[in-house]
Amino acid sequence: MAAGIFNITIEKRATFSFETTFTQADSSALDLTNRTLSGEIRRNFDNALEATFTIAKTNSTGGIATISLTKAQTAALTENDCTYDVFADHTDGTTLKLLTGSVTIVKNITSV
Repeated sequence: MAAGIFNITIEKRATFSFETTFTQADSSALDLTNRTLSGEIRRNFDNALEATFTIAKTNSTGGIATISLTKAQTAALTENDCTYDVFADHTDGTTLKLLTGSVTIVKNITSV
């Protein structure tokens, strides 16, 4: 199964989240039961870690999860070209790359 591609924009200092439904090749929901989800944002030029997502399964059998960053996490992001990915590790040892894409980080004017 090829990872889905979804490019995201994150505003510095703002809470960030989006809900997504992970599906299989036949468009049926990917069962997230017994899977641990993880995801990171990394800079393109040196692969340095920018942030680690919090990923909450909101409907495991329906393949639905919410991917988020706190205000403190987005405030710490640098305005670099970045990419991210999300993986699902199954208890049987298999791993799926579910989602990938570019990350645009928007600087805000208000600093407090």
